[in-house]
Amino acid sequence: MHTNDFQVMSVNGKPYEARGLQDTVVLPGHGEVVIRIAFDDFAGKFVYHCHIMFHGDGGMMGVVGLMK
Repeated sequence: MHTNDFQVMSVNGKPYEARGLQDTVVLPGHGEVVIRIAFDDFAGKFVYHCHIMFHGDGGMMGVVGLMK
């Protein structure tokens, strides 16, 4: 997600030692990442996606819609 930076809370159920807010995170194969986002100043739609293009083509991409 490149619209709002986020805080990574955990990776595969283990706490993540963040050094600050991020706009990308490495997702382990078959893994899970929990993030926290403060949607303070944006209302609308934006995409999230994998940076490996064929992954995005295979479904690792979507739209988040926010309304205030």
